[in-house]
Amino acid sequence: MEAAPPEKAGLEPLRRHSGPPQVHPDLSGVKTKCLNVMFNYNGHSWDAYEVLGVPAGASLKLVTEAYQAAIRRSDKESMEFLETAYKAILNKSA
Repeated sequence: MEAAPPEKAGLEPLRRHSGPPQVHPDLSGVKTKCLNVMFNYNGHSWDAYEVLGVPAGASLKLVTEAYQAAIRRSDKESMEFLETAYKAILNKSA
């Protein structure tokens, strides 16, 4: 059985911006660290932190609390989507 599409939960896939990112002149040459954790689900790219409703780079404690709260309030069809987002964050921090 295929999980319900995340769009049912009011979420939309991320849209890619075209062109190079804008960098403040004071930060040119400074390496940046991407805090986002992207994963694919049903043919779309998603940010795991955004799905769980926490800031990018949030602590594992906060991520786990948000995941547990999301599971409690979601329907069974959305659980696989939420679990995939949670596991993506866990895998990146490992």
